[in-house]
Amino acid sequence: MKDYTANRKIIGDVIARLDALDIDLYLIITAEGCDPMTAFIPGVDTVGSSAFLFARSGRKLATASSIDAQDVEESGLFDEVVRYDSFDQTLANMVRELAPKRIALDFSENVAFCDGLTMGKYARFIESLDGFTFEAVSADLFIPDVQAMNA
Repeated sequence: MKDYTANRKIIGDVIARLDALDIDLYLIITAEGCDPMTAFIPGVDTVGSSAFLFARSGRKLATASSIDAQDVEESGLFDEVVRYDSFDQTLANMVRELAPKRIALDFSENVAFCDGLTMGKYARFIESLDGFTFEAVSADLFIPDVQAMNA
């Protein structure tokens, strides 16, 4: 089994940065490893659509397909792992429950590592929220600092 000690520290560093920057949630939306961030945080590989949610409050949540959920659960990195029937609806419900005002997402004009969220995935996410609004900010506000701290 993989050792997630370094990933646990990285997640703690991310959550500390969220609080310092007044960001309520860091959300990674991925499928088939399309977002390079998942190798860094959380460090768990998934094949199907997955999302990793890191809340300013310290909550760590994930949603994954039935095929991927076991690996995510066994990592021990998350307080809760939700297996989904409908990825979009499950993720939307999780975000609405957390009710974040500011969400950091993996988009960036300047830091390629922080630019893994595709426009299509973002558009589907927004549509699934059914009117729930938030301010989107780039993960490049803190990920480079967290990388430097964990180099």
